[in-house]
Formats: sequence, structure tokens, C-alpha cells
Amino acid sequence: MRRSYIQNIKSKKEQSRRKKLIIILLMIVIVVIIFLLLRGCTGTNNIKEPVATSIYLEDEGSSTEGEVKMKEREEILKELEKQLLIVTDKLSSNITFPSGDIGTIGEWTVENPKENNIIQQAEVYLEDLMIAKSTPIYPDQHITAVELLEVVQTGEYEVIAYINYYDIESKEFISKAGYKIHLTVNQ
Repeated sequence: MRRSYIQNIKSKKEQSRRKKLIIILLMIVIVVIIFLLLRGCTGTNNIKEPVATSIYLEDEGSSTEGEVKMKEREEILKELEKQLLIVTDKLSSNITFPSGDIGTIGEWTVENPKENNIIQQAEVYLEDLMIAKSTPIYPDQHITAVELLEVVQTGEYEVIAYINYYDIESKEFISKAGYKIHLTVNQ
């Protein structure tokens, strides 16, 4: 009986060693798998690092000497004020022509007040056809007549008068405003 007891203890010790060996081997396999996964995520992807094209400093002298000069608040506000377009339009709401023939002079008043810092030029459209156009009107100037550029039948119409705004120095177009006005053509 003593022998079977000793064999039983040896058998249990051997089983315990086998379990420990299996656990150690499994741990090693898990560590290797984790290592390979981490290596695959960080080091073996297909992203290529940029290759340096030169190993020296390329100095082409494009920087400016000294500190940056910051604009004062007042200077910035003045610049913005120059860009701001505030215009007063003064035009009569009726144009009257004695006839509808080309070249007929009609009565219409458009004024460019002296506080405006732009040049104005008026155009009158009957549907999609420009039928009249004023001369350029500088600040503190006005017109009282406009010439008919197209034949217009006798009658009364609602037309659109566009006031085009031009820069006073460069004469470049800036913007425009449109007004519905009444047109009367007598015969």
C-alpha cells in the first residue's frame, strides 16, 4: 500500500508539472502573438517615410529684416471705412419722353450727392432691353434729361432703372442698385 501511495503522489506531481509546462507554453505563445500583432500595427505597414532631398539649408533670403509692424486699431478702421460703400441715390420715379423715337430727349432727374465718393451712371431697362443711359455723374452733379436709345411704343410702362457705381479714381465698376420707376412715352 505504501508503494501505491508513493506512486500516486509521483503521478500527481508529474501531472502538476505537465499543467505548469502547458501553461508556460501557452503564455509564451500568447506573448509571441501579441508581439507580432503589435509589430504589424506599428512597424511593417506600407507607409514610406519621406526621403530628405537635401542635407543642407536652402537659404534664398525671402524673409524680411526686423519685427512685424502691427497696424493700430484706428488705421485698420480707416482702411475698412474706405472699403465700405455707402451711397445715397437720388432719382425721380418718373421718366417722360415726348415721343418713342430713337434720340428723343426725355425728362428724368438723377443726382449724385457730394457726400458720395463714387461715380454714378444710370441705365433704364424695359424688360431686357436697355432703352436709355445717362452720362457719368460725378459727386455733386446731376442730370435732368436722358436720351432714348431704342424705339418705344406710346404708352405707360414700369421699367427698371439701374444706378451703376464706379470707383472715382480707377473708374472700375463696383456695384449697382435697381429701382422700379414709371415710364411715359407720349405721341
